[in-house]
Amino acid sequence: GEPEFGSPTPEAAQVLLSPPPSDREAYIERSVDAKVWQSRRFHDPVEVRAAAARSFDRSFYPEGAMRQLAAIHASGSRAEALQNLTTPTLVIHGRDDTLIPPSGGQRTAELVPGATLLLLADMGHDVPAPLWPIMTTAIAHHAQLADRLA
Repeated sequence: GEPEFGSPTPEAAQVLLSPPPSDREAYIERSVDAKVWQSRRFHDPVEVRAAAARSFDRSFYPEGAMRQLAAIHASGSRAEALQNLTTPTLVIHGRDDTLIPPSGGQRTAELVPGATLLLLADMGHDVPAPLWPIMTTAIAHHAQLADRLA
């Protein structure tokens, strides 16, 4: 069955699980394949390539992605732990996310007591700059409310 927080689309899973090229230029070019899980409306291939170049130069470690996936699998369900959170929580999730579908963000917000859910249209599994003002406003408002309740 489908995991509690949803599964990636077949296209997103294929990109996620395929081994990255080991040379810098091929890695940068291949980064545009991530378009499958990024914001469709705000996808910027120039910025995606620039971010890939920064990432490669900072720390190219292809084994890391597989280790992260193994750790996610090995850690099991987080549902019980989420139900025990007492921290005021704002869940921000993209409606265009194909890695963790919007139902995963909805389920997270359902499990965390008193959580607020912000589902953003035109956002995938990325944080596109045109949506930063909406997100920062929501975060600031959430922090102010949490501070008043403390």
